[in-house]
Amino acid sequence: MTSDGRFFQYTKPEAIWSGDVTRLLQHLLRHVQGEIMVVLDNAGIHRAKATQAFVEIHERLSLVLLSPYAPESNLIELVWTYVKRNVLENFCARSVGVLKAKLTTAWQRVRYINPPQYLMDLNLCRYQ
Repeated sequence: MTSDGRFFQYTKPEAIWSGDVTRLLQHLLRHVQGEIMVVLDNAGIHRAKATQAFVEIHERLSLVLLSPYAPESNLIELVWTYVKRNVLENFCARSVGVLKAKLTTAWQRVRYINPPQYLMDLNLCRYQ
């Protein structure tokens, strides 16, 4: 999610590896102009040597790794909370294809709720 509200997603049915992170970063470099600061959780794939090496050779790209135990500061956790409460609540997919279609609808909804401010406000309400 960019600071101007654009939402980029990468979904696949298997586990995500450091090569997948690199592909997402390549995609961002193609589609986002100027300096890019990517905020990530502290997952091993984000700290992997391959990921770090890719970032080092791209001058306009930098990574910020969040504290390992602060999910409230991780915007994607707020996105998932919104999706689970507002799109997937009481939903049981009969197949992976049906789940993917529902998630595609969810990402479209997220794009139109004025992120990230809406999600930040939603998070504040959760802790009051």
